[in-house]
Amino acid sequence: METLGGAILVFLVSAAFVIAAGIGLARYGDDLAEATGWGKLWVGTLLVGIATSLPEVTVNISAVWLEDSPGLALGNVFGADMMNVFVLGCVGLAFGIGNLFGGQGRDTEILILVGLGLVALALAFGLAGDVKLGPTSLGALLVFAGYLAGMRAVYTAGRQHMHLEDIPAPTGSARKAWIGFGISVAVVIVAGRFLAASADRIAEISGISASFIGVLLVSIVTTLPEGSVTVAATLRKSYGIAMGNVYGSNAFNVTILTFSDLFSPAPLLGKMEGAHFAAGLAAFTLMLIGYLVWKGVQRPAFAWARALAPAIPVVYIGALYIVYRLAQA
Repeated sequence: METLGGAILVFLVSAAFVIAAGIGLARYGDDLAEATGWGKLWVGTLLVGIATSLPEVTVNISAVWLEDSPGLALGNVFGADMMNVFVLGCVGLAFGIGNLFGGQGRDTEILILVGLGLVALALAFGLAGDVKLGPTSLGALLVFAGYLAGMRAVYTAGRQHMHLEDIPAPTGSARKAWIGFGISVAVVIVAGRFLAASADRIAEISGISASFIGVLLVSIVTTLPEGSVTVAATLRKSYGIAMGNVYGSNAFNVTILTFSDLFSPAPLLGKMEGAHFAAGLAAFTLMLIGYLVWKGVQRPAFAWARALAPAIPVVYIGALYIVYRLAQA
């Protein structure tokens, strides 16, 4: 990867493997939910959300540990959250806001609020500064604790609204699904390593900030699995899976900073720059708009919020421009 062309070639090849493996993760994660009887409503959504975020996990750890590029890692997390809501908003506009955001329960609302809270927590520690605690940091630990508590609240709310006969039963052997899932994980780990290295090299040779490369280029690639799941679930009219995939992935993406922090000599959130704050604030704003649109579909008093849906792609594009300018400053 001595030349820009070589770095771009490695990026494209590794991106293709990440995309293929990410789609495999989504497929086999869904199969596992059915075969084990864990259910798509809760565990299927969580499993798919985490599985499709594995490219971000691999890229972030590689960026911090092997490439010494915390800007790339931070940009990827907030850029991925931005991209996920952008895709959700576009899918909603294409297939109907009422269809995508309707028919959701209290568990979906809690999931959205958890995602918003975790982004806000990360921004707060980035602004105030973080404190190193052994191999990790205070901010990273609180983000992880918030994620666990939030997921438990989502699970509890979902089960409270289910009758005994609605709880799914196992449909058969999960062996094939586990094998496919494991192979997909291995491919993501290897390809993600090269994806991070080539992205950092592209930033170095081209002179474009690694923060912006993370927000735009890497985040688009690593969120393609989530995007494919969102579109596929919507086509199947599995709107709960689509919503859970996006906001579940967004919540988990912030938690990736906890794992990445273990490989950083200093608190990762303490290394946030202006471009990262802009991306994080944009992610929070986009997720908040999505929440208001959801409320507009669910509650007559918030019907006015349905009109905010077209703002999602506009805010995303505008935020990219702001992040680019700040990264180049």
